[in-house]
Amino acid sequence: MKRARAALYHRVSTIDQHPAAARKELRAAARRHGMRVVLDVEETGSGATSLRPGLQRVLSAARKGELDAVLCWKLDRFGRSTIDLLHHLRELESSGVRFLATTQGIDIRPGADPIAHLLLTMLSAVAQFERSVIVERTHLGLAHARTRGVRLGRPPALFDIVQARKMRAQGWTLDEIAWELDVGKGTIYRALSSPKRGTPTGAENARKNGRAR
Repeated sequence: MKRARAALYHRVSTIDQHPAAARKELRAAARRHGMRVVLDVEETGSGATSLRPGLQRVLSAARKGELDAVLCWKLDRFGRSTIDLLHHLRELESSGVRFLATTQGIDIRPGADPIAHLLLTMLSAVAQFERSVIVERTHLGLAHARTRGVRLGRPPALFDIVQARKMRAQGWTLDEIAWELDVGKGTIYRALSSPKRGTPTGAENARKNGRAR
């Protein structure tokens, strides 16, 4: 019988810097489920950002069909928020990849698993609530700024154009890149379509340095 290919992912919290327990638990869980570990990723960083190279490696492997399952110590190690977590779980599900949070007894299998659908429905509801709260706070903040006479305008979006180009080259859609980098889809489209935006090209660098005529 062919053993399932598993990726182990653990983000070490900037507060809790003791990964040994999680590392041991993840490897033991893989053995219990009869899985073969093909990717073992451990990285240190804040959950406030989803721009984590290790996490991107796991998601990229899932999209390429190189994994059957992803094992994580806890749900909060796999997403910066409920919205972010739901996005990652949906991505795994669409790739046919199983997700297990080993210390919480959570097992989300692609397909018609009723428990998985229940959990995803609950996460969707919480994510929608988070979106509503964010929108409400934004509107209140804008209204307060107007009462103080603050001029309102959309500042230029800041993001890693090099990372965006790498993601596009790996087959990410514009929607996926925009979601991951937390900018508008139009911003991503304009940046990737125009050589004048983002990181200068070699020709532009040459002109700036006076080497091109």
